[in-house]
Amino acid sequence: MRLFRIAKKNYIEDLSGEGARLFGGRWNKRGTNMLYFSTSLSLCVLEVLVHFNQDLAPSDLYFIEIDVPDKLINDEENFTEISEYLRVNPPHHSTQNYGTNWADEGASLGLKVPSAILPLENNVIINPKHSEFKKIKIIRSELLNLDARVFL
Repeated sequence: MRLFRIAKKNYIEDLSGEGARLFGGRWNKRGTNMLYFSTSLSLCVLEVLVHFNQDLAPSDLYFIEIDVPDKLINDEENFTEISEYLRVNPPHHSTQNYGTNWADEGASLGLKVPSAILPLENNVIINPKHSEFKKIKIIRSELLNLDARVFL
């Protein structure tokens, strides 16, 4: 499965999950390393753009494309019990607990989760501490060249 992530140049190839460990995220509590990817570059752009406005958008955003063997991604989870919390901001403890528990169990390298931006599309959270992490292949990493109209 091809997955995408966007970050500033200094962090684009950092696959440690350290940022999520320090600050937490929608699917992890502080203290748990986690990587957030999207199943398409366009969804990844949307996931990042909701955090910026025209005046604050960094100009040094890069994207990385990775390949993860499909069998290492759990895409069969049912999020019905926590669906009402998927779009809560700041992220609700129920989604954070769900992802943190998944990472702690170590049953899979990746977990396909619904996007808070477009719930019919998916993101994939990756556990960088998983024993199969070395099977991830970096396909490319390059400057994200967005049209300026995106910020109008």
